[in-house]
Amino acid sequence: MLALLLALLTSVGLTAPASSAEWIVLCTGYDTCNAAGYSDSGYKAVSSTSYWRQTPGHNCTNYVAYRLVKNGMPNVRPDSLSGNAYNWGPAFPTQTNNSPARGAVAWWNTSYSATGHVAYVEKVISPSEILVSEDNWGGDFRWRRITLTGGRWPTGFIHLKDQGASAPTTDPSWQVAGPVRLLDTRTGNGAAKVRVTGGSAVTFQVTGRGGLPTSGIDKVLLNVNATTPATDGYLTVHASGTTQPTARAASIRAARPNTTSVMTRVGSDGKVRIYTSATTDLSADVVGWSATGGHVAGGAPVRVLDTRTGLSATKAKLAAGGTLSLTVTGRAGVPTSGASAVLLDVSSANATGGGWLTTYPSGATRPAAPQVRYETGKAGTGLVVARIGTGGAVKIHSSAQTDVMVDIVGWLRSGGDQVALTPKRVLDSQSGLGFPAGRVPAGSAPIVPVLGKAGVPSSGVSAVTVTVTAVSPTASGYLTAYPSGAAETPYATVKYLSGATVTNTIVVPIGPDGAIRVRTSAAAYVKVDITGYVLR
Repeated sequence: MLALLLALLTSVGLTAPASSAEWIVLCTGYDTCNAAGYSDSGYKAVSSTSYWRQTPGHNCTNYVAYRLVKNGMPNVRPDSLSGNAYNWGPAFPTQTNNSPARGAVAWWNTSYSATGHVAYVEKVISPSEILVSEDNWGGDFRWRRITLTGGRWPTGFIHLKDQGASAPTTDPSWQVAGPVRLLDTRTGNGAAKVRVTGGSAVTFQVTGRGGLPTSGIDKVLLNVNATTPATDGYLTVHASGTTQPTARAASIRAARPNTTSVMTRVGSDGKVRIYTSATTDLSADVVGWSATGGHVAGGAPVRVLDTRTGLSATKAKLAAGGTLSLTVTGRAGVPTSGASAVLLDVSSANATGGGWLTTYPSGATRPAAPQVRYETGKAGTGLVVARIGTGGAVKIHSSAQTDVMVDIVGWLRSGGDQVALTPKRVLDSQSGLGFPAGRVPAGSAPIVPVLGKAGVPSSGVSAVTVTVTAVSPTASGYLTAYPSGAAETPYATVKYLSGATVTNTIVVPIGPDGAIRVRTSAAAYVKVDITGYVLR
């Protein structure tokens, strides 16, 4: 009997005591609700059927699974989903944020009950008021109205088969997304199905797509790909309707894939503009966003260092093994106090040899983990999240002689949910750190524990910022970083050619086991450096 009871408690959510200060119950019971115009969407007639292998009958998870199947999802439980209702949010980390949408799953963790709870969002009255329908283990079917100020607002909203666009949020927290492809000129997604001509730009809609709210977004983190450009060149990314900045967001090489993470503001029309100096196909995947007034601040990119012109440094190439100090507070909107880190586009140009740029806090020891790769005579650019050191400064070190440019694209508020760390390597298959020494075999996805590692807390963390690197792959391919325990995301973190060394910095949700995975499609040495984390 005990075993049977434990089995029945699997994949359920218990009902917490109702309180008029927390929500308004609109109706209770299938027949009563249907008579009052609050439909059970046919669940009463099929409630004895199990959906997604959940316990049938009065059960929150079975009811929500039924609604999602009715909306078009297959009646096959996702591989990432297991356990009780509190597991739903961690099981879908890239689809969970704080913006409600009609058809989304309202999800509560154990703060609601011992097993959590899920409900179906029927209507979004405002970003702070929703109507949900639900069924309850040990209870009954009902509809209720929930308000943000009532005390029992959902822990998050899971966007699996929404029936309407997400409403904006006033939550200042960083929101992990997708990755969701918003632009691809090879398929006609978000723009015309044609290569973008060098010297021109493409503008695409961001808000209201891929589970993002229709408004209220200030900044987005995009993973941008320039596929086989006709010539070497660069990309500039900025908010639609604003003046194109002189700062480059990415350096691109001819006849090869180029992948770079880009932080950019969103225009008042909800769009982003990408300018390319070289004819190329372009794609962009959103991987995160920040609401207006959020913990990630800043405006248009501003160049604050350029050794080619003598801006904030001597007008000369930085010597091999040389280091520059750059004051960042009090510049480009970064306050003199109240900022913990800066978001920088760090670039190399006219290098006399292949090498790396490493950015770190002033006053700290230079870490062994670099962030930006460049090749002889070619430009290289990467997004860097750098802690601010003594004197409000950061340092930039180069392993080879090169010109260096730095653009400030934003900053992190002190006490916010994004925390920058001094980079630290946690996996290196070349040296045998965290994986047997040697190339990671094609198709393999090493598990990389991140909770409690390299300065990341052991709990209360939703995502990590990591720099992933592929070295000397045996064939062309890609690396993909994604939460451990979840299915591999459909879009690559960084792409490479045979024999090349490529790197990119990305924010990755953490799996239920406290780890991420990094898969390589071709045998390659793989390296992972932790550079920060996002608090839950």
